Amino acid sequence: MQHQFSVHAVTPAGEEAISRLLQENKLPVADIASSSIQFWIAKKDTTPAGVIGLEQSGGYGLLRSMATATAFRNQGVAAFLVHTLEAYAKEQKLKDIYLLTETAEQYFNKKGYHKISRDQAPAAIQSSAEFSHLCPSTAILMKKSLTQPKKLLFVCVENSNRSQMSQAFASIVGGDAVEAYSAGSKPSGIVNPKAIAAMKELGYDLSTHDSKSLQEVEQYAPFDAVVTMGCGDACPWMPAKQFIDWQIPDPRNMNEEEFRKVRDLIKEKVTALIAKL
Repeated sequence: MQHQFSVHAVTPAGEEAISRLLQENKLPVADIASSSIQFWIAKKDTTPAGVIGLEQSGGYGLLRSMATATAFRNQGVAAFLVHTLEAYAKEQKLKDIYLLTETAEQYFNKKGYHKISRDQAPAAIQSSAEFSHLCPSTAILMKKSLTQPKKLLFVCVENSNRSQMSQAFASIVGGDAVEAYSAGSKPSGIVNPKAIAAMKELGYDLSTHDSKSLQEVEQYAPFDAVVTMGCGDACPWMPAKQFIDWQIPDPRNMNEEEFRKVRDLIKEKVTALIAKL
């Protein structure tokens, strides 16, 4: 896409138009001289058209001071600036971008930001001047994640033991960084009570899981990895970046002690896989 605007990284001291644009849009200017805020200004030829700022702290970004000159509204200036800011934030390896707004919730929602409660903001964001006192407490907090979770699918024949525990450990170990699924080539329709009991010992409620077919999870493809438990040809192809086979013995007829050994082996393998990804 070609734009009629140029965009430049600037400092408030070197670009007086920043204050004018912010004041025109009734945005705070009290702390814009802060060295922790990176600004970009969009211009058409030499005329300032819009501005945006990014404040970094603790691996997070706070999008702020986005303003468009009245004469250039509805011409794509804001979208151009948001794209520039997000590209820079990714280069800086920031985890998430937050913003506070009173009037632009709908606009940012279309850009992939979603509303969250203010107490969900990390401490680094809550301690910022804009969050603590520059913006009114009625301002809406929004968030956009810059990292996509890894999608993992664990497959065995019945989706009753091994793949279920693998899914559970992936959720435990990976947290928000992982979307874990499991399925069976010939699902039994139930989760083995032995598996439920074994995971309960570790504080995980496997009884909330369902035994599913591959067709039921295909909607979540493609996956970053599909991991089979040693089911061979019984596990058909599924769209994925990589395929891994762990050759884990089926524990369904094992006693409690042997079952725990399989459970712990699965935990080790899942932990190593997530660390690698």
